[in-house]
Amino acid sequence: MEINKSIRHLRVAAFLLFFVPFVGIIGSLIFHNFLVSITKFSNKNLIYPFEEFEVGNTILVECSEQNNWCNWKTHDKFDQCQKYYVTGKHLDVNGLEILDENTWKKLRADKEKLSVKLEITNTKIENCILNSKFYNIYKIFPQMFENITYKAQTFNLGTAEAVNPIFYGETSISNIVKRYPINYIFKPLLFLASLIMITYWFYYNKIFNFLFQEKKIRVFYIFGILSAIFLFLHVFFLGNVYESKILTQIRRSYIVFFILFEILAQVFLIKNILNKRNELLQYLNNNIVTYKLIFVSFVCLSTLIIFVILLLYNLSSNVDYILEWNYFLILIIFYFLSFLMWKKN
Repeated sequence: MEINKSIRHLRVAAFLLFFVPFVGIIGSLIFHNFLVSITKFSNKNLIYPFEEFEVGNTILVECSEQNNWCNWKTHDKFDQCQKYYVTGKHLDVNGLEILDENTWKKLRADKEKLSVKLEITNTKIENCILNSKFYNIYKIFPQMFENITYKAQTFNLGTAEAVNPIFYGETSISNIVKRYPINYIFKPLLFLASLIMITYWFYYNKIFNFLFQEKKIRVFYIFGILSAIFLFLHVFFLGNVYESKILTQIRRSYIVFFILFEILAQVFLIKNILNKRNELLQYLNNNIVTYKLIFVSFVCLSTLIIFVILLLYNLSSNVDYILEWNYFLILIIFYFLSFLMWKKN
């Protein structure tokens, strides 16, 4: 039947509208944190001549031509690093410690008889891959991991450390997702979401027209298409910087209009469903309709409260960012509820 086919298409679109933006937001955050975390790895750590690299071990090394007068080499591969920091005492020919670095360098340059006493501490080296949770990934793809790491060190990422802005609000969504290469994940997925959104509202309008033998464009369909357009515009211009304040404000307004039209679309949709609830009963899961009504009411009330708070109070950036991340993650639950609301068969 035509109605069953349309409902199947609607359910697929609804699920994708939950899944694709979720992956776009959370996936971008995870990828950002991965890149930030691996930039600390390098092959610049020194390799000391211990036979057994165990905490507390000490050795006395005479500086000679063979070890380049105690100029230790750095490792070539990430996994050649030594896990713990090593402390060293510079000793002269009489075994007395040389505290002045310049004196040590001069004597070493003159190839005087010198030695170094080395001791392995119990302090782990953070930028040694052997101490990292990424070591298992490195063992599978060592060359690829090293190439990505060196490349990541040139990226202009949103933060210098891994962050969890959903709980702590260290940064905004846009600061993470607008930068290369994170934007190569976020933008295509959100462009795709805006196109799926048009399909989503198209099938909602089609189902209502089919069931009630009408040919009309409903209000929720208009607002839904407008929300998709403004989402597309927001993503398209994300990261662009303008000298004109007017153009900057216009760009920022896209996300506001997306939220506004999306909420209006959902409000008019649930209103239409409630008005025709008896006629739609055989196609809908009645409990989920109730949950969606509660959820739409919750989002509308929350949006109003947040808007009033932002007008009246100058919140810290951390609170602003926590609200931003959580608000958009909650907003996409609209579509998951729609996926559950329509019966599979």
